[in-house]
Amino acid sequence: MLQLLVQSYLLIISINLFVGGDLVKMSCQRVSVSDKNALGASGRSTPVYEPLINEMNSYWMGSISIGTPAQTFNVDFDTGSSDLWIPSIRCLSSCGNRSRYNANISSTYRANGASFHIGYGDGSSINGRFDNDTVTIAGLAVTNQVFAEASNMSSFGGVRDGLLGLGYQSITSGGEAPVFYNMYKQNLIPQPIFSFYFNPDSSVVPGGELILGGVDTTKYTGSVTYVNVTVQGYWQFQANSITIGSTVICASSCNAIADTGTTLILGPTSQINALNAALGATYDPNTGWFAVNCSSRTQQGFPNVTFTIGGQAFTLSAIQYFFIWNTGQYYICYSVFNYSNIATWILGDYFLSRFYSIYNMGTNQVGFATSTSYNYTQAISSQTFQSTTTVATTSTTTKIISTTAAPTTTVTTAGTTTKINSTTAAVTTSTTNKIITTTAALTTSTTNKIITTTAAVTTGTTSKSTASTSTVTSAASDVIGRGISLIILFNMMILFVMQS
Repeated sequence: MLQLLVQSYLLIISINLFVGGDLVKMSCQRVSVSDKNALGASGRSTPVYEPLINEMNSYWMGSISIGTPAQTFNVDFDTGSSDLWIPSIRCLSSCGNRSRYNANISSTYRANGASFHIGYGDGSSINGRFDNDTVTIAGLAVTNQVFAEASNMSSFGGVRDGLLGLGYQSITSGGEAPVFYNMYKQNLIPQPIFSFYFNPDSSVVPGGELILGGVDTTKYTGSVTYVNVTVQGYWQFQANSITIGSTVICASSCNAIADTGTTLILGPTSQINALNAALGATYDPNTGWFAVNCSSRTQQGFPNVTFTIGGQAFTLSAIQYFFIWNTGQYYICYSVFNYSNIATWILGDYFLSRFYSIYNMGTNQVGFATSTSYNYTQAISSQTFQSTTTVATTSTTTKIISTTAAPTTTVTTAGTTTKINSTTAAVTTSTTNKIITTTAALTTSTTNKIITTTAAVTTGTTSKSTASTSTVTSAASDVIGRGISLIILFNMMILFVMQS
């Protein structure tokens, strides 16, 4: 039964991992001086902090409100998309227990009129309409913000109400200015910068923070490494190389996206195959994950994986890149490195929870630094990995030498032989001390993948929009919450079985 639960659990996670779609085709552009001037000069001198909730290391969500009086929603702040959408009061059973937006009770609501539809590769979908209202985050009220309210959600689970995209405007489904753009234009933050701190310790409250308008220098150590954004849609950049131990997985110009809305670390098929092969992990078609018996090596025997970005090495150890599962008889290490259906690496939360990330729309750069939670580990059984053995005392062997003279015993210790007069041979002994390394188990992971979004093009902040339909692809992480509530349920069932 436990094996069935494990497979079901991982399959639920994989729902979000293998949904098809293509990224939007975008031309590379940079923000011009006129664009920056158009953003305006902010009147606020300090950044604002939005506390985040860690949902089992699968995603981090925060609270926003929409309308007057405020209607509150929990959303996933996603750097891999640019739209804001939440469920509508017109959405009935398909929206489950999610909070719903009611335009009729908001005095700041303005009709927009454009429709939208988002279809996912697994058959799930969202459709509804665009609206305008005041959106408030961490006390900052962004007025006349275009957002989408979903009137129907098909085949979705999870506890998040919706999603707030923090990507560039070029990948919004309706052409609207994203929330962060308007936040800066309306002088609510001092700089066009935001940053994320994710704490991998899911027992800590808050579980992280989104900093709007700057950075929190208390949440990282050392210096920040910045790289230029190469395509202004997602936060895409080029890594110098990707290696596992001494094996080079990607030699140069490795395209990558920093995506807070994706849980795992995804890459091109051939490179993911090579990386997992170096771990000794094989693909399990029943779960869609790469797996290896943890006890096949010592913890240190699993090589580090290093992403070199801006000339700086960002390294993950085995305890940071494995999701560890106890079968009851042995431990399985599931690799968090899995397939992306695009020729780009996607650095999701398993990377971003170890490295503080900064997103600067003023300079079009992404920055990374070592998180203060980098070394966090959760205790696991000493039997998880193969034990590390060291010799504390030298092996002592006694040999009897037969001669006509007095019997002697030769004691060999550390390569030195000494003869001792004796008539009795000592029993051969060997004393060894075992050192057990106690480390940490990683928590659950869920990965959201690429979707295709079709929406009527809106006119930004205008009150009406004519329905001219355009197809745009959202980021590799826009699937919201599918399977999360089931994951929680399966966790509870598994704990019950293991404790029985």
